[in-house]
Amino acid sequence: MSIKIKIDTLDGDRKVVTLNGKSYTLLRGYKNGRWGDWLFLALAGRVPLKASDLDEHWKVIRAGSTTLAFSERHFAYHLMAGEGAPVPDKWPKLKAEPDKYCFVGLTDGAALRLAEIALAEYRPDKDLDAVQTTPVKDVCGGRGGILLTV
Repeated sequence: MSIKIKIDTLDGDRKVVTLNGKSYTLLRGYKNGRWGDWLFLALAGRVPLKASDLDEHWKVIRAGSTTLAFSERHFAYHLMAGEGAPVPDKWPKLKAEPDKYCFVGLTDGAALRLAEIALAEYRPDKDLDAVQTTPVKDVCGGRGGILLTV
């Protein structure tokens, strides 16, 4: 099941999303290009977004009026280590690796660096040149997202 959100554009470029009847300014938003499922949302708004507003296996982090929400499956880098890898605190036990891992940074280079760090920690037998990376577009027009296939 994928998250269903409605996106409207206000003032020429400002994106507003409606999710479960709550409205937020969309700061960044990344989708898996193959299936169109949401992977990561950066939102601003007064009404707190809760994990229960989203699909199963989403994490929500809030600081002030800004909220980050992301698919646990696509950010569960520990799964790169393979079956039996230790599960970090407060992460669900997921049955299988995702088809792709998502990395988000302020720039494409920052996202690639995060991928390098995760590979060094969880798959030291691989380097960034040995895996497939695919840029993923921010629906707000920003940059800094990649999908990685190990």
